[in-house]
Parts: sequence; C-alpha cells; structure tokens
Amino acid sequence: MKLLPLLLLLTTVSAGNKPIWPTDFRWSSAGGLVGYECIIILETADPHTWNDNYLCWKSGKDSPGLRWRSWGPISGMRCTHIHEAADPHTWMDNYLCEPYNSPYKFTWSSAGALPGKSCIQWLETADPHTWADNFLCADSQISQSEARFPEDFWFNSARVPNGYNCIQIHESADPHTWNDNFFCWRQTVKDPGLRWRSWGPIPGMRCTQIHESADPHTWMDNYLCVPHSSKLRFHWSSAGGIRGRRCLQWLETADPHTWSDNFLCV
Repeated sequence: MKLLPLLLLLTTVSAGNKPIWPTDFRWSSAGGLVGYECIIILETADPHTWNDNYLCWKSGKDSPGLRWRSWGPISGMRCTHIHEAADPHTWMDNYLCEPYNSPYKFTWSSAGALPGKSCIQWLETADPHTWADNFLCADSQISQSEARFPEDFWFNSARVPNGYNCIQIHESADPHTWNDNFFCWRQTVKDPGLRWRSWGPIPGMRCTQIHESADPHTWMDNYLCVPHSSKLRFHWSSAGGIRGRRCLQWLETADPHTWSDNFLCV
C-alpha cells in the first residue's frame, strides 16, 4: 500500500456534513460548550485568561479540520493571521488554519466586522488590549447554491486559483509535478464534498477511478470520491471527452504520459 505524505493526512477532512458558517459556530471565552466540539485558542504569553478561549462548532457535524498555532502558519494548510496590534503579548504570529479543501476561507479583522461578510466576535473581556472589536469572518454559506458541472469547476495544474476552494490531486509516485495539481470549485457555491485518495476508493463514498494506463507511475488505484447523497455522478475518460456528457479536461502539461486527452465528465 502506498502511504500519503503526512502533510496530506493532516489536511484531509470528511466532507459530507461540515458545519455551516456562521450558524453552526460559536466563540467561548470561558471554556468549552455543551453540544459543541472546540479547539482552544491559546496565546501562552498573554496573561489575560487566554487558557479558556475556544472556537466551537456543533456536535454531530463533521470536523472542519481547523487547527491553531501561536507561532506561525502551519505548512500545507490555508492559514489566517489572527493579530491584534494593540496587544503587546506576541499577538503578531498567531494563526487559525484550515485544509485547502475547506469551504470557509476565513478573514480576520481587529477593527470591527467586515462589510459583506458573516462574522463571529472573538471577545475576551478580561483582556484590556482592544479585544472588543475583533472578528473572524467568512462568506455566509446559508444561501449557497449547488455547484454546477463543469461551469463551477476548474482543474488547475499549477496552484490554488483565486476565488476557488480545492482538493489536491496528488500521486506521490509520479515525478511530473503532481504536487501542485488541484481540482477546484467556486467559493460562491456549496462544498460538493469531494475527496481524493491515491490508493483505492474511500469506504462510505461513491468513487470514480482516475486512471491513465499509459502512465507507469501507479495511476491504476487513484479515486475521486463524493458523498452518496451527491448529485454529481462522475465518469472518467483517458481517451478524450465522452460524447453526450459534459466534460472538464484534466491536463498536466509537464507529464509526458498522454495526459492531454484525460477528461472528467458527468
């Protein structure tokens, strides 16, 4: 069995039932909350009771994969700088991080809620250093529409494009720059719940084999998966688009093994 790099294991999130922003999230400055799962928001250099501050989401939802670090961003994750310039207790290197395939894409404000965003206040009343106007913000997910294929999707072989959320399409055995390939959907639509695995289908999900028989680098056991409830029913072709279906090309120009005619279709 092939082993994914630790980086990918850390950033994989179950996609079927993520908490909705902002209704399923809460901030607490006095310990964890009943009926919620939480991560601690801790700055050990700050003496103003930051040992009991938590960002929480409703129990029964899939973990959003959030992580906190008070000494710089976490490699392999999309991180939001949580800073308060008026606080002298090292609030210049704190980060809230989420997987690249996370639907939230947070934004931080230390000077009030951001117009056009849905925000949750981070209030620590015991801290005198202007923590009354700090907000974590993101686009509201309540009214988002279902993603349309292929209009709302993009395969990018070089980066995570602006305005999109993505999952990484990675085959660690392939040396032809597959570490920077992403399958993406617009941030303005609902998270379609996509997951990728390069060593077989994911139990409990509906999976489509992504194969290229002309490529010798183990492209026979890679799968793109969606929840069983998904309306997306993918079909794969390694020999051009499928007649009568809507298709999106997956092109890695750096790979010489006939990746110019590979298409994902519905």
